[in-house]
Amino acid sequence: MNRIIKTLGVAKSSVYYKAKPYPERKRTVRKELCEQMKLAVLEITAKKSTYGVPRVKALLKRDYGLNVTKYMVHRYMKEEGLLITRHRTRGSSRTHTGQIAVEKPNTRWASDITSIKCWNGEKLRVAFLLDCCDRSIIAWRAGKHMQAVDIELMVQQALHSRFGENLPGEEKLQFLHDNGPEFIEKKLKASLKS
Repeated sequence: MNRIIKTLGVAKSSVYYKAKPYPERKRTVRKELCEQMKLAVLEITAKKSTYGVPRVKALLKRDYGLNVTKYMVHRYMKEEGLLITRHRTRGSSRTHTGQIAVEKPNTRWASDITSIKCWNGEKLRVAFLLDCCDRSIIAWRAGKHMQAVDIELMVQQALHSRFGENLPGEEKLQFLHDNGPEFIEKKLKASLKS
């Protein structure tokens, strides 16, 4: 055999090689969240629907004492349809003429959010809504975090305080804002249009 291998000029290992079948893979059982964790995730996302996987995981650990991987939280939130939609459209197609002040009240409102740094190092975020005619503040909200839900509640409060049950007609009231993430959420834009 050695003479034949030498004559052919091939390696011994290629002659003696016997193919072995691949060993069967051990199927690992997919870990599922326990009922307590599922309820906790649903409770957290019910409070703030804009929470993503990292924040939900952190709140599970901090408030509920439950330590779980981000992959399991992501899989469960994906199954339940709780994930935040990606690829939001930013910006607005509104033309800006530079004229903000108006002559009649309740025809154009403006809103913005500002941060105030406290002595203890924390930041307080304040959102306000003012009338562009007399520059009076109609409604405001303050908190450590500001989201589109807070803006929507502030607008509803302002509408109720100015108009009561008789809401203005379509395109009778303008709402000016910058393109901050709180203001350009699709759900907020849809609720403001209606």
